[in-house]
Amino acid sequence: MESWGEGFANICCTSIPRVWYPGMKVLVRWDMPVGIQHFIKEKVVEVEKYEAPGSIYMHFFPNDEVRVVVSRVAPGNPAYPIRHLGNPEAPPASN
Repeated sequence: MESWGEGFANICCTSIPRVWYPGMKVLVRWDMPVGIQHFIKEKVVEVEKYEAPGSIYMHFFPNDEVRVVVSRVAPGNPAYPIRHLGNPEAPPASN
């Protein structure tokens, strides 16, 4: 994947509470391969506040920043909670 590239993976079968509560956290584990070497990383991340249950999305940013959101709409939809899906230094796309 190129720098600031987008990608996705489907992960089956997780569940979340119907109602968000402060301090809700998940363990996120991911692989950052370099050539044939695999570097497994993990981090406990707070789930961002949601109003209604939906799909769980994880976003990975530089310096191992991870954001976890729950949304009924997919990335790219204007109502999606994260506006920048690529380079966070770039201005938002105009609609």
